[in-house]
Amino acid sequence: MRSDDIRKELGVCPIGEKARESRLMWFGHVMRREPENHLKQMLNLEVPGRRPRGRPKGRWRDGITRDMKQLHIEAEDAEDRSFWRKRTQAADLNLGTGASR
Repeated sequence: MRSDDIRKELGVCPIGEKARESRLMWFGHVMRREPENHLKQMLNLEVPGRRPRGRPKGRWRDGITRDMKQLHIEAEDAEDRSFWRKRTQAADLNLGTGASR
């Protein structure tokens, strides 16, 4: 059987979509914290210096930016928790048979 068929039968989404959902949920949680919170400050930290030649290693923030672009959401949207939750859980809604929270 194909993995797609098994996922449809069980009502689960692909692992990549669940990983994206988890990353964005955590990002939204941190973005809703106070501006002086150390975690929120670390998200916007820029390290001085140059990166080595060649293709740079993927950074966590680059992945978040890519995820938000794919779902057409902005970092400011995280302030509205219900909107953010609906948009980041879009992976589960596509199947219609998955467990709801």
